[in-house]
Formats: sequence, structure tokens, C-alpha cells
Amino acid sequence: MSYANITDDAQMGNTELNQTFEYIDLIRRKINAARKEPEFSERLSERAQRTPASLQSDRDVLRIFARLIAYSQNAKATLVSGMLSKGIFETAFRNFEVEQVRMMKPAAVEAMYWDAISAIRFKRKIRAIISSAESLSSIQAKYGSFIELLERTDIPPILRSAADVERFWQGFDNLLLVLKKEKMPFFKCTTSLLHFLLSVGYDCIKPDIIVMRVAKKGNMVPSETGDENRRKVVKDIQFYSIDRQIRPSVVDLYFLIYGGQTGVTHLVHPWFYA
Repeated sequence: MSYANITDDAQMGNTELNQTFEYIDLIRRKINAARKEPEFSERLSERAQRTPASLQSDRDVLRIFARLIAYSQNAKATLVSGMLSKGIFETAFRNFEVEQVRMMKPAAVEAMYWDAISAIRFKRKIRAIISSAESLSSIQAKYGSFIELLERTDIPPILRSAADVERFWQGFDNLLLVLKKEKMPFFKCTTSLLHFLLSVGYDCIKPDIIVMRVAKKGNMVPSETGDENRRKVVKDIQFYSIDRQIRPSVVDLYFLIYGGQTGVTHLVHPWFYA
């Protein structure tokens, strides 16, 4: 086991971290033995190749915010995906042009489009998407754009050392502070902001209930809840990823499969869950 990139603080004489690494190795071995091809490798490749370069404007940011909001709060992933594939979300929210969306009225969107977008499950998400545009507009006035704000935080997209992990969390907390001040819905909390960063190619994971359940099962944390526990799981996986030269987004996929998330169970043979 090589720990060359990890500093003394997070160290490899650290029995707890050693056990975590061994637990994640075990999860990967079990899933690799049951993986269904080519579906598994295709999804793995998509996650490994994500980069923040996909963000060209705040319109892209708002589109991603809206999609993550749509999938949130136990909305059925297959129904949301089907709705999004029809392009109706783009139409309902004016192609996610920030200034246009922030001027929209939730009641008008609900009256015209709810039947078509009801897969998102809760009508209050319409207000959340419009509020996201309002917060983005305020950020644009103060920082130029959300993308410029993201660059200023100096969050390293790719982690190669323990120092990068420290930079990640310093920048993350600075960004989180701004989003709280700007009253950004959903993404002013740790889990949802990590979900956004994961979605656009940063080296992190989303510590949702499934990931935390898997982590607790392997004694990575004492509880599935709590911000401190969530952050610990993300950091441990970041350290693991540096050591094993694998991206956290890929480890995240293994955790979701192991935990039985409905959107990814088809990536392994049914006997895996028997």
C-alpha cells in the first residue's frame, strides 16, 4: 500500500484510515466481480472524464442547479430523466437564461407547465429554481459571474496531494459562505454544494444517505448523519483516491451501487443483491 502523497497528519500509520482503505478496496472487488458490461464501464468512463471546463456561462450553472433540484428529495430518477429528455424543462425555464428566469413567477410556471414537469415531485422546486436565478444575478453583480466566483475560491478540480485536499476544503467553505449570504436555495448546504461540484467534475463525492449508510457499515463514521461525519467520509475518499490514483467520482459510483441506489443497480448482475 503506497501512501507517498499523504501527509503525516492523515497517515498511514493511521490504523483507522488503513481500515477505511481496505474497506473501499473490498467494495470495489465485490462490485468488479459482478459488473455488467458494457454498461458499467461506460458509466465509469463518463464519471472519470468529467471536468469543470463544461461550464461556459452562468446559464450552464443554472441548468445544472435546476436539474439537481429536479432529482432531489426522492423524486423518481427514471421519471425525472424521461421528463428532462423531452426538453420541456428548458422550455419551462426559458433555456435557463439567468435574467429571464429570475423575473418569472412560480404560479405562472406551475399553471402552464406543472402537468409536464410533475416528475420533479414538489411544486416548491419551481420557486427554488427561480430563487437560484435571483441569487446568481446578485452574485453576477458582485463577482462578475458565478464561474468567476468559483475560480476565485481556488478549489482545485483535481486532487493530487494532501495539500490539495486542504485547499479544496478552504475554498469550499469560502464558497459556501458566499452562497449562504446570497440566500442560494439548496446549494448553501454541504451535501448539495458537493453534489454540484461532483456533477461538474471536481474531485469530491455527494455524501447522501446511501453513501453515508455504506460508510457507516464499514465503520468509517459513527453515524449516517451530521455535517462532521459527511465531511469525514468525503475527505477519506479523497485521500483514498489520491493513493489509489482513482477519481472520487468513480469511488462514489461504487458506493452507490453497493448501497443499492435504484439508478445504478442495473450496472451489476442481479445476483449481486440476492
